Parts: sequence; C-alpha cells; structure tokens
Amino acid sequence: MHKLTRRHVMLTMTGSTLMLCPAILNAQTVSPEWDGLPDTTPVGEDQLINVGEGPAEVDITDLEPGQVTVIARPTTDEAYSATGQIQYVAVHYRTEAQIAFGAENDRDGTVQDPRYFVVNLVCTHRGKAIGMTGDPAAPFACLDRGDRHSSVFDASGFGIAGASEDEYLSIPDYSLTTDGDQVVLQLA
Repeated sequence: MHKLTRRHVMLTMTGSTLMLCPAILNAQTVSPEWDGLPDTTPVGEDQLINVGEGPAEVDITDLEPGQVTVIARPTTDEAYSATGQIQYVAVHYRTEAQIAFGAENDRDGTVQDPRYFVVNLVCTHRGKAIGMTGDPAAPFACLDRGDRHSSVFDASGFGIAGASEDEYLSIPDYSLTTDGDQVVLQLA
C-alpha cells in the first residue's frame, strides 16, 4: 500500500467560506502564473503519488481539510491520451464549507464520504490535465488556458466556466475504507 506523505500534498486551500453567487462563479479566472504550464500533468512529477497500472491502495489518513493529493497511474484507456496515458486522480479533503456545498450539489452516488471528493483530473473538453487553483469555491481548472478552453470546476466537479461549463469531471471507480483513524483509498 502507498502512504501519503507531506511531499504529496499539493495544495492547502485556506479559505473558509464558499462564494455561491452564480455570477461570481461564472466569472472565475485563473492566475497568469498558469501561463506556460504543461497541460499534460496536473503538477510537478515529484509531488504525485505514483502507483502501478491496475488496482491500487493509498493511505490518505494524513490529509487535512482543504488539502489535495494526486495519484498518478499508467492506463491504456484512450481517454487519457492527452495526459500521456496517465490517469491522474485527485483526493480533495473538503473543508466544512465545501462539505455543506457538496451536500447540496454532489451528484447522487459519486461521493462515498462527504469529507473526501475523489475525481479524475482530465478535462471534459479535450482531455487535458486539470490543476488545482487554490480557490475553495472553484478548486479545479483545466491547464489548457487557450481562448476556447479555460474550464473551471467547483468543489463538486461541476464546470462553472470555460469550454466545460455545465459538465461534470469524471469520477474514478474507487472505494474508501475507514478503520479507526486510518483512511484508505482503493482504486479499482
């Protein structure tokens, strides 16, 4: 089993409130710091938990509210051709505000534990990698920032701006197991 370490934590989302105004959400922008970032991987390779192809287990016990970790595993699924045949899966430990938002907005049957949002980091538009924005209301965005791309997704994986507006990010086949304080993500 793979174990999450501090170097695998991608981002701490420090905001404690969610802005739910649709006009504000639809006007989301991503920092110019994203210019020139590769659109084939969500973050630096050194921060990913790399697992082998097929089923995998990752101990995510050490995640804290607002933090995200990303698991990378090879795949033969053509849906991941734009990311070099690597499936990137984010595990987002939600804040209390994001849990409340998810209670009203998560798709039925996609979230096994409201504290953890597990999602494939592949854009619904052209299959490019999704990165973490640092915005608690819109934590995910496509790394392809071109004029006709620039998708941004809320804490339930729903597209709120860009080419993937009104579409959901895909959810991997997974399960979460809690044994005392230990939380383990199992990818099928």
